[in-house]
Amino acid sequence: MRNGVYLFITLLIPVWTIAQDSGPWTLSRAVIYAQENNLQVRRLDNTTELARINLQQSRNSRLPTLSGGTGVNLQLGRTIDPTTNSFEAQNIFSQGYQLQGGVTLYNGGLIRNQLRQAELDLQAAETDARITGNDVALLVANSYLTILLTREQLNNARAQLELTNEQLSNTDAMIRAGSAPAAQRYDIVAQQAANQRSVVELENQVRLALLDLQLLLELDPRADFEIATPVRDLEETQLLADYDLQEVLNAARQTQPTIRAAELRRSAAEVERDIARAGLRPSVQLYANVNTNYSNLGRDFENPDLSGVEIVQGPPVPVIINGEESTLSTFSQTGVVFPNLGYIDQLNRNFGQSIGINVSVPIYNQNRNKLNVQRAEVQRLGANIEVEQAENQLRSDVERALGDLRAARETYRAAQISQEAAQNAYDIAQRRYNAGAANSLDLVTASNRLEQARVEFTRTKYQLIFNREVIQFYLGEGLSLN
Repeated sequence: MRNGVYLFITLLIPVWTIAQDSGPWTLSRAVIYAQENNLQVRRLDNTTELARINLQQSRNSRLPTLSGGTGVNLQLGRTIDPTTNSFEAQNIFSQGYQLQGGVTLYNGGLIRNQLRQAELDLQAAETDARITGNDVALLVANSYLTILLTREQLNNARAQLELTNEQLSNTDAMIRAGSAPAAQRYDIVAQQAANQRSVVELENQVRLALLDLQLLLELDPRADFEIATPVRDLEETQLLADYDLQEVLNAARQTQPTIRAAELRRSAAEVERDIARAGLRPSVQLYANVNTNYSNLGRDFENPDLSGVEIVQGPPVPVIINGEESTLSTFSQTGVVFPNLGYIDQLNRNFGQSIGINVSVPIYNQNRNKLNVQRAEVQRLGANIEVEQAENQLRSDVERALGDLRAARETYRAAQISQEAAQNAYDIAQRRYNAGAANSLDLVTASNRLEQARVEFTRTKYQLIFNREVIQFYLGEGLSLN
């Protein structure tokens, strides 16, 4: 019941009323304000924004990943120098850098289907927001009409009080003239008190009805608040117009978002099945890596310091050459110094790269992928049922709305006849009372019946107006109180 709100805005409401900041609240202004500020709508707006963020995340899944890092390490005692991979019996300080990236080349359509599902979820969230907006619009319309109804009843009660006051004045004049006994006034005084009580109660009901609408609009109850009264009442031809069931139903299917929301969720459930099937297929990733490191033991072996080199002759070594004994002299070189290699130079020399492709093939994982596919299939069947339920619910809502309209129309006609009869009865009682042919009790009784008939007629009229607006809501015609 939410789509009509937007038709409500575009077909019915003048643009200048939207920007109106002060003065009485029109029904259109109240609806628009409620759509923007009602907590239910704002909550679903947040849900829609989360769905939009999820969609962007799904789109980004197609992009490669890149991460980097560094690590600092202090090794104590005999350990491996990371620059030479040799054991050293001293403390070693080292630092390494890594930069790795990867991109998925194929994963059974998982990323593509997740993107499709995120798009459907976003559309469903937006549709849910429209549904809630429709519901809020109808609540605002009902609250608005309740205020108008209560005010009209208040006006009737005040008119009835004035009439009773006039009756009391006439009765007092008749008593002073001696044409009526003094006891005649007591019934009218009691009626006057009852009318005054009705006025007070209805004034309070008007205040409470205005407060209810303020709370629905999330307005400060302490602020001044007033609604605009329509220029004229709806004509009888408008109130009593009939509607065709199939016409209203066809229009409701186009304007109401409930079925659309169910269809979107069904499509999302179908995509979920494809996502589950992706777990049964292999995946292929391309990856690359670069790294380097530094160690405080790093030496520049390419540029040794030979300034302190000494050649030392070792002891002769006996050997046999061609069957004859001889000696072999050995020499060793000492004093060669390998200077420390600088930080930047080590990072440059230790720089390494790698690239590769990783293929992962699911073989057995406790049948989880298979069960995921079965679970997704069950969810898809459930989504089909939800679509059928939404269609049946919409048809039921339309038929009920038309039934309520017919009942309200018949009740309105009956109340109209009852009010006319009560008015005639009161006029007769008034004339008979003025002629002395009826007492004050007869007059008060006729007055009470007339008041009750007016109250019932007013109630049925506004009930008929609301039921008619619900049908217009389904037809996409918006409200037309003015």
